[in-house]
Amino acid sequence: MKIQERIAALRQHMGARDIEAYIVPTADPHQSEYVPDYYKTREFMSGFTGSAGTLVITRREAGLWTDSRYFLQAENQLKGTGITLYRMGVDQTMEDFLRDKVSPFGKIGFDGLCFSVHRYRELAKAMGTRALITDVDYVSDIWTDRPHLPGHPAYVLSETYAGQSVAEKLRVLRFMMRERECDYTFISALEDVCYLFNLRGDDVEDTPVVLSYALISADEATLFIQPSKVTEEVQRALAAADVTLRPYDAVGDQLAEVAGQKVVYLDADATSITLFRALNDNVKIQYGTNLTSLMKAIKNETEIQNMREAFIKDGCALVRFFNWVETGAQTGGVNERSAVRKLHEFRTEGEHFLEDSFAAIVGYGSNAAIVHYDPMDADAPKTIEARGLLLVDSGGHYLEGTTDITRTVAMGPVSDEEREDYTLVLKSHIAGMTAQFPKNTTGAYVGAVAMAPLFAAKKRFFHGLGHGVGHILSVHEGPQTFTERPVAGALVELAPGMVTSMEPGLYIENSHGIRIESITLVEERGENEYGTWYGFECLTWVPIDTRPVDVRMLTDAELDWLNSYNETCFEKLSPHLDGEDLNYLAARCKPLERH
Repeated sequence: MKIQERIAALRQHMGARDIEAYIVPTADPHQSEYVPDYYKTREFMSGFTGSAGTLVITRREAGLWTDSRYFLQAENQLKGTGITLYRMGVDQTMEDFLRDKVSPFGKIGFDGLCFSVHRYRELAKAMGTRALITDVDYVSDIWTDRPHLPGHPAYVLSETYAGQSVAEKLRVLRFMMRERECDYTFISALEDVCYLFNLRGDDVEDTPVVLSYALISADEATLFIQPSKVTEEVQRALAAADVTLRPYDAVGDQLAEVAGQKVVYLDADATSITLFRALNDNVKIQYGTNLTSLMKAIKNETEIQNMREAFIKDGCALVRFFNWVETGAQTGGVNERSAVRKLHEFRTEGEHFLEDSFAAIVGYGSNAAIVHYDPMDADAPKTIEARGLLLVDSGGHYLEGTTDITRTVAMGPVSDEEREDYTLVLKSHIAGMTAQFPKNTTGAYVGAVAMAPLFAAKKRFFHGLGHGVGHILSVHEGPQTFTERPVAGALVELAPGMVTSMEPGLYIENSHGIRIESITLVEERGENEYGTWYGFECLTWVPIDTRPVDVRMLTDAELDWLNSYNETCFEKLSPHLDGEDLNYLAARCKPLERH
């Protein structure tokens, strides 16, 4: 069945209940960033494979909204589908579109299990008198060969890697609940549930989580999970922490049993409107970021030390990969797709490697300008040549931790424009990595500092400067973010133990793309009469390529930082490499000098 036929079939279902518009979000019942194949309904209905986007189908039109990371990708994938691309922040908003296309008292439908409370309320406010119908899942009726829900068993992450027992985490969580005077906290986000119970799984590609919910009170902790996923090891570990197990599908019935006047704390961004409505009307709701999200944002000492080890392993894999790809490019026998496979192969050779932390982005030349380019989905991946720039953004999950790193390297001669843009991105990266700031500072400050070199050149990029990184969970983790705009996660105060990416870039359509990303750990830098000061420890150790640098654009301090960073890369990685890989590392870590 082609995309247009799927849309036509869905419109027939809409007509049966007089629904004027149907929304297909990118979501599962846990509001996850990456979803199991079973919940890739937006991809099925549109053909667009990006990780973010919303499809709206009306009686005569269809539109897809996505952010700047996917503008070029979505434009290509939507060709011939009859679906119009709406670029978020540029074109008409989804809300304005719906107001134009749906009559004042018309119906808008969607599957409420895959729509968060917050998103539902925002939409209801924007739609005015229009009715929102949440009990319709028309995609299931059309998707006849839909994948099954994942059935992989959960497994225990030992305290050797987690650093805290389940009982200890429950004690902290209950203390936070008492502080907020709430009787229950309901946790729907998969990463939060798995963090709390020291569980991991294989239910979502590139994210080691298991489908589950949690309901915690002062004296009970209930995990909702399919019984087939519970091994004897998992059962023993949870029983030791007095955790009750109930079937995954029983969560709605359990929520309905919460007594009136009890206070339930929940995250409106992570809880579906369908499960929210399972609570009795007289239950009191307290909204906020999941308390477990606040807990896991501050990595404990065991997690931090393990993550340091993971980044050394990952650094060695990346050095071996770049040596391989630069050698292969000389022969013309390497393309973007084969490079992705080889990079994964190098990672799998590392001890305790679990899986990639996201689909690797390997973009050569103009493809690097597509921010979330995936060569595995490309119609014709480029051959990597011995000239221009290659951007590689990738990461892995190890038992020790999760990695995410981007390096852009010169495959050979580069243009003056590429050299200038690369150096500007490097200056931005250094500005962020060297930032110092007082206690209570938010990510917006770091964003402003890091963006200054690009802004001075009247250039910018349109994705976030930095995101939190989970510990063997989601590679994108809140609540903190780095961006120059004072919004959402950028208003979260930074604290020691927070792990966040630093990834400025520049993307020139049909020409080249550049991104340099390292992972930072907030650390305390001492006290004086002005207060307590914080800065960043770098966790990532892969040489930053000096070949595309215009050294004339660097200050002495920036040049010193770059050379010191690469020198430290050699010190940390050289004991684990040999032969040509060691020679390659030495060449890439050679100090850059002024001429």
